[in-house]
Amino acid sequence: MSTITFDTMLIILGGVLLLGILWIYLLTKQRQKFKQLIDFAIEGLIISHKGCVVEINAQALKLFGGTDKEEILGKSMFKFIAPESKELVQQQSEKSHTEMYECMLLRKNGTSFPALVRGSDMISFGKKMRVSAVIDLSELKEAQYALQALNDNLEMQVQTQIEKNRQQEMMLFQQSRHAQMGEMISMIAHQWRQPLNVLSLLAQNIVFKYKLHKLDDTVLDEFKEDSMRQILQMSKTIDDFRDFFKPDKAIKIFDVKQQLFHAVEMVKPIVASHGIELTFNAEDNLKIESFPNEFGQSIINILNNAKDVLLESCGDHTKQIIVEAKRGENLDIVVSIEDNGGGIDEIVMPYIFEPYFSTKGAQHGTGLGLYMTKIIVEEHMHGRISVENTPEGARFQIVLRGLE
Repeated sequence: MSTITFDTMLIILGGVLLLGILWIYLLTKQRQKFKQLIDFAIEGLIISHKGCVVEINAQALKLFGGTDKEEILGKSMFKFIAPESKELVQQQSEKSHTEMYECMLLRKNGTSFPALVRGSDMISFGKKMRVSAVIDLSELKEAQYALQALNDNLEMQVQTQIEKNRQQEMMLFQQSRHAQMGEMISMIAHQWRQPLNVLSLLAQNIVFKYKLHKLDDTVLDEFKEDSMRQILQMSKTIDDFRDFFKPDKAIKIFDVKQQLFHAVEMVKPIVASHGIELTFNAEDNLKIESFPNEFGQSIINILNNAKDVLLESCGDHTKQIIVEAKRGENLDIVVSIEDNGGGIDEIVMPYIFEPYFSTKGAQHGTGLGLYMTKIIVEEHMHGRISVENTPEGARFQIVLRGLE
């Protein structure tokens, strides 16, 4: 049995020591490279063993408000978790690998911040380690809160503006109603002129009969019947105009031809008194589901506009307004109102439907008639209205969706 000399033992021990030093050197180098690697990550990285922090990178140190890693190393991970998130983090830590989840963490000074965390187990030097990646959501949350506040403020501003527009539209409707009341009184006056003349003649006749001593029961009965007939006609005129100008509160199915006829009959005495011919042609069975009175009012607005244009036009030609209604493509119903008043100036054309725009002057027009017509047709009846010049004048066209 050979014996190991003292020199040999020294050589072996020296070799073992050298290997140990080399191993420590390699481990140190490896650890330095590992630190450089994790410090290079943009996420905060925390390495823990049995719930205690064994290594963190510079980004994680910054997230937790530390200035030296020694302030964090060796401490429990749960010391840096906000109370409301401890149960969630505990559940997630029991999994070998977790997807990103949101929780509240604590800085060194005790303040909390929202964070995205993702964890995964790993084996290093025979030990089970936990690597956790942390992203600070503070700036993102602040941006979200600011954006939400901006959206809330914007929504409030939008609602405020909508309310202002609604109030303005109600005011314009009210002003338009006042103008329509004036037009209605004018129309009633024209309708009443003839029965009033008849009543005047009847009154003069009864006085004449009285002076001639020819006033008897027969004459009085005839006077009563004739007078009541004229009075009833005048009363009916008021009812017709009142019902026609009454605001619609419910959508109804109505016949376009019939409603156009009513509108034309109301305007005809006025235009006829100015020597204007009013012609009306319409196909049968043109039915739509909408607001009949508002539709009729919009037609009267256009007819009054055509009348005013014709009164201002020069020349000895016969002044005419033609109202037509027919079936268009598919289920569309097309209503056109055309005059021979020379047309609309191309400069004026883009503003014809603008509120308060009028070429008649403040004493003769409010500038609301055509604007309210556009509102009624496009917003209330979901139709289209347009105007174009013809060789002799202008043509307004309304397109509405009809019923089968």
